[in-house]
Amino acid sequence: MSEIKKAIGNLVLINIVSAEPKKLADFYENVLGADITRCELHGYPQRIEMWFAPRSDNTVCIVANEDKEFKPQTYNACQGFEFRVADADTEYERICTIGIEVKEPPKDLPYGYRFFHIKDPDGNGIDIVQELKCT
Repeated sequence: MSEIKKAIGNLVLINIVSAEPKKLADFYENVLGADITRCELHGYPQRIEMWFAPRSDNTVCIVANEDKEFKPQTYNACQGFEFRVADADTEYERICTIGIEVKEPPKDLPYGYRFFHIKDPDGNGIDIVQELKCT
């Protein structure tokens, strides 16, 4: 088992499509701090890699691929992503300050998490989640 894991690593690679991958990449870079690969080798702007930590086998990467026919989705009809933060209230204030629409402030869930929800320009849902310490 460990040999298989060693061979394939832990990289989480999520592929999505977008009519405007550049617009989507700008959102992830400016709002969630992604490191964007803008390299002809990767087909920019038809394919854009968005990395959420230093690149390694343990890194999450969302790849936006261009599809000119793609239409932004309605609520919860597209990809859903979860980003963990240390303090959901602080992140909520930051998100509101930069002008991203948030329908509800952070709330606690009965199974030990505090979260709020935002959307990217294509309608993909993003849950901003804080794990609460159980007492």
